[in-house]
Amino acid sequence: MSSDIINNILRRQYTAHKGDDLLSQVSRVICIVSPHSFISAGFHPSGEVLIVNSSQLSIGQWDTSFIKHELLNDPLLAAPEMIKSVFIAATKNIIIPNELFSTEEVAHQWLKGVFFCEPDEKINVTLCNKSEVHSCYAFPKAIEELFSTYAADLSFLPLNLMHLQYGASAENLLQCTISDGYAIGTIHHNKILHWHQTFEYQNVEDIAYKLAAACQHFGIELQHYPVFFNTSSIEQQVILKKLHPYIPGLQNKKMGLSDVISPEWSSTILLFQQLNTCA
Repeated sequence: MSSDIINNILRRQYTAHKGDDLLSQVSRVICIVSPHSFISAGFHPSGEVLIVNSSQLSIGQWDTSFIKHELLNDPLLAAPEMIKSVFIAATKNIIIPNELFSTEEVAHQWLKGVFFCEPDEKINVTLCNKSEVHSCYAFPKAIEELFSTYAADLSFLPLNLMHLQYGASAENLLQCTISDGYAIGTIHHNKILHWHQTFEYQNVEDIAYKLAAACQHFGIELQHYPVFFNTSSIEQQVILKKLHPYIPGLQNKKMGLSDVISPEWSSTILLFQQLNTCA
C-alpha cells in the first residue's frame, strides 16, 4: 500500500463503554463501503453497537488497496466469520417497481441506460419486499472479490435497502442518509414510495435544496413532515447540524439513544441499528 494513501486516511473510533474488553463481546460485524470510506460496526448479541471503526480516504475512489489494508488491519475484522453483511453505498443505482421487473438481465440494461457502467463493475439486484421494488446497483467487482477471499457466506447489500425497508413501515416519512460526498433521500407519503434518489453534494445547501425540491414537487410541507436523518460516520455530523435551519423537524429531534453514547456518533449508531435489521 502506497504511503500517499496511508497519509490520506482519517480514522475515527466509537466505543460504547470505557474500560471494558469490548472486542471480546462482539458477535456480529457489519461493514459499509463507499467511494471514499470503509466503516465497520461490531454488535453485542443483544443488538447493541459496541464499536464503530471509521476510515475516510481523501484521495481516489473505490480504492481496492485501501479496502484491502482495512480488511487486514481493522481489529473488528480479525475474526472473518463474524462479518455477516457488507453494505455498498453505490452511487450508480436505480429502483424498479415489482410490477415492471421481469429479469435481472433486463434490470442490468435499465441501469446501463442511466449510468455508464465499466466492464470491471459488478451489477447486483436486491428485492426490497416492504417497498415492493428491486434495487439495481453497480460497484467495482474487485470489492466483492476482496471480501469473498477474506470471509465466507457474506451478504452484499445496497445501502439504500435500509431506506426502502424501514420507510415503508411509516405513514409519512422523509429519510436522508449522508455519506462522504453523496446522500440518499427518500419520501414515503401515505404509505407509498414517492421519491428515492442518491445524489452528490458539495455543501449543506445542496442537500437542503434537493430535499426541499422533492417535497415541493409532491406538495409536501417540509416544515411539518416527519424526518429521519442519519450519517455513515462522525465526519458528516457537522453537515447534519448545519441542516437544522433548513429542516425544521431536525432541530429538536431526540435520537432516542442512551446517554452513554457520544452524541456526535448518535446518527451513525442509528444507521447501523437499522442496517442490522436489514442484514
